[in-house]
Amino acid sequence: MQISVEELDSLKRRVTVQVPAQDIEPKVKDRLLSLSRQLKIKGFRPGKVPFKVAKGMYGAQVREEILGEVLRNTLQEALLERELRPLGAPQLDLKDPKEGEDLEYSATFEVMPEFEIRGLDDLTVERPEAEVAATDVDGMIDTLRRQNIRWNTVERAAQQGDQVTVSFEGKIDGNDFPGNTGQDMSVVLGSGAMLKDFEDALVGLSAGGATDFELTFPADYPIKEVAEKTAHFTAQVSAVAESELPELDDAFVAKFEIKEGGVEALRKAVQDNMERELLERIKSNVKNQLLDGLLNANDIPVPQVMIDANIEQMARQLNLPEINEQNAEQLTKLKTELFTAQAQRQAALGIIVSQLVSKNDMKPDEARVRTHLESMASTYEEPAEVIRWYQQNPKALEGIRALALEDQVIDWLLERATVTDKPSSFAEIVQPKQGTTPDAGPESIE
Repeated sequence: MQISVEELDSLKRRVTVQVPAQDIEPKVKDRLLSLSRQLKIKGFRPGKVPFKVAKGMYGAQVREEILGEVLRNTLQEALLERELRPLGAPQLDLKDPKEGEDLEYSATFEVMPEFEIRGLDDLTVERPEAEVAATDVDGMIDTLRRQNIRWNTVERAAQQGDQVTVSFEGKIDGNDFPGNTGQDMSVVLGSGAMLKDFEDALVGLSAGGATDFELTFPADYPIKEVAEKTAHFTAQVSAVAESELPELDDAFVAKFEIKEGGVEALRKAVQDNMERELLERIKSNVKNQLLDGLLNANDIPVPQVMIDANIEQMARQLNLPEINEQNAEQLTKLKTELFTAQAQRQAALGIIVSQLVSKNDMKPDEARVRTHLESMASTYEEPAEVIRWYQQNPKALEGIRALALEDQVIDWLLERATVTDKPSSFAEIVQPKQGTTPDAGPESIE
C-alpha cells in the first residue's frame, strides 16, 4: 500500500492511497468461492455451483463489497500511520478499478490546528461589583406589571404605547427579501421590537387603515443582504389596543404562586431572584473577559467543518426551518449572516480550551459535578428522581461533567489573571447596552 499526504492549506489535508490489485483480487476470489458453496441454483447440487457461474451472477456485487471493505480498512491504516485525525467524514474521490487493476483513492478532510497557547500571563479582568437596591426591585415589579398588561381594543388612531395588529409586505427593487412579510403580527409601538421607522409609520392608523412607506435598513442590520438598502412597504392595521396595568394587590401577587405575605412577600421573592441573577451575570461577565483575552492572544485557524456544525446547531435552537430545494439559497444565506461570527468564535474557543484542558490534565471535580447536578435537579418537582436518572445514564451525565469542568477552567484562568473591581449597578450588569453579547461564550467550552 502506497500513501501520500498533501497539505492543501493550514488545516486541509488530502491523503492518497494506492492498494495493489494483488491485495484485492484474492479477497474477491475467496468471497466468491465461499458464496458458490452456499448457493442453491436449479440444475446444480447444493455446494457444487461452479465458480464461473457464481462469478457471473454475483461478481460485480462481491467486488463492490470487497472494495468498500478495503477502502475503509486501508484508510484507517493510512490515517494511523501518518498520525492524522480527520474532523468530520472525509470527502472521498475514488477511481473505480476494473478487475486486475490497483485501487487508488484520495480522502480530503480538515484537522485540528497545531499551536501553543499564549497570553495566559497577560489576562486582565474588570470584575463588576453591585448590589440589588430597593429601586431595582421597584423597577422589576413594574416590569412584571407591564408583562401582565391587559390590552383593551379601542376605536381610535394608534399612538405610541399602543398595540397594533398589522400585516405587511416589503419589496426591494420589486423583489422579496428575508423577513419581508408578516401576517396579523402584534407590535407595541415604541417598544423597539421592529425598526423605529417601521413602528413610527403605523402611528395614526386606525383599525382597517393602511399605509405605504419607505424604510432604509441600517448599516448594522443583522441580515447583510438588505443592510443600507431601501424597501417599499405596504401595511394594513386590523386592530388597535391600549394598555391597562394591573393593580399591585393581592390578586396580582397570587399570579406568582405566593400564598402568604402579600406584596412584601413578592418583593422578597423578586429581590432573591434578582440577587441570584446578578451573581450569574457577574460570573458570566468575568468568564467572557477571560475567554476574549484568550481568543485575542491566540489567533488560530478554525476548521470550517466545526463552524458549519455550530451554525446548524444555532439554527436548530432558533427553530429555523430545514433547508429544502425551495428555500435552500435564501436560508443558507440567512444562516451564514446570522450565525457565522458567533459560530467561529465558539469553535475557536472550543479548540483553545480543549488544548488548555489537555495540556494541564484537567479532570472534572466530582464535588462540582454533584453541585451542578443538584442545582439543575432542584428546578424539577422530583429532584431525587432526576439525579438518579442522570446517574444511571452516563452519556447524559457527561453534559453535567462538562459544566463542572468549564467552571474549573475559568477558576484556573482567573487565578492567573490581573483582576480589578469595578463599581457598577444592577442595571449596568444585567441590562447591558444594546449590541453587547454578555452571554456569548459560556456555551462554547466543550
